[in-house]
Amino acid sequence: MTAIPAPRHQPTAGYAGDIPAGWAAIHDTVPQLANTMLTYVDQVKVSLRPASVKGTNTDLRIFATFLIGHDPALECVADIERRHIEAFKIWQHAQPGRCGGTYAPASFRRRITHLRMFFIRITEWDWNDAPARVPIFFGDVPKRDESLPKFLDDAAYTKFRRALAAEPHLYRRVAVELLARTGMRVGELCDLEADAVTTIGEAPWLRIPVGKLHNDRYVPLHPQLIDLLNDYTRSDEPHYPGRLLSGREGHSTATPSPDGSAPSPNAPASATSTPTSCDLRVVPSPYVGRLSVVVLRIELPRAVISVGRRLSA
Repeated sequence: MTAIPAPRHQPTAGYAGDIPAGWAAIHDTVPQLANTMLTYVDQVKVSLRPASVKGTNTDLRIFATFLIGHDPALECVADIERRHIEAFKIWQHAQPGRCGGTYAPASFRRRITHLRMFFIRITEWDWNDAPARVPIFFGDVPKRDESLPKFLDDAAYTKFRRALAAEPHLYRRVAVELLARTGMRVGELCDLEADAVTTIGEAPWLRIPVGKLHNDRYVPLHPQLIDLLNDYTRSDEPHYPGRLLSGREGHSTATPSPDGSAPSPNAPASATSTPTSCDLRVVPSPYVGRLSVVVLRIELPRAVISVGRRLSA
């Protein structure tokens, strides 16, 4: 007896959770597409970091929104073809960036990579709603530029330190000093708990929580950092319970733009916001000196930024 093949668009296991607010309109229009993508997000929650899950969810939601407008006849993930991917790439590349310029290559690379992994995984998992083949090829993901590291010479490093010492905003100065003198990542800085500073022996140490590097660790604190942290604690700067650094610039509360980019750096904070993400506007600098130097794109005086520009010339 010949078995009856399963319908092409048969749901895998179905999405049993509540439909998130950002997915409501998508689910109302193409429920099978939304169910498959939301089920995938639930699956990767088990193995990926929360930030990666959040980024994947955003990228899938933006992709689904594009598909609805581009091809109203599309009903499910299995209907996605190569032509949809090519149209999405052109559309996404033309979107404005975070600060009004062109869309960042790193953001484009991340989004295409997340979408490609979505198709690869649901194909490997043998989901019924997977396309016949993965429609995103390896060549669709732009290559990452790997420039040689540069170094701050003594004169440039001195200018950087002077500009930082002259920074009038205590929060910004503490944040950059912590990044520069500990070598931690920006995300790790945002997740520092209020009791992160501890004493081991007679010396102060900073406990950096588990993050992207999948480990927690202790790093020694420079005496100047202790003084700055004490000044910050005693100051009238906004503080959020449970966080070492917080306030208006300590977490983002604005709604992301339609293309999934971060909110405006001038967006107001909310009393009901949560400190789960950070809006420091910090970009890693390619200039690594005796410290893990970072440059604030917006927040520091122009003297600091001009140092980086002259070195990159």
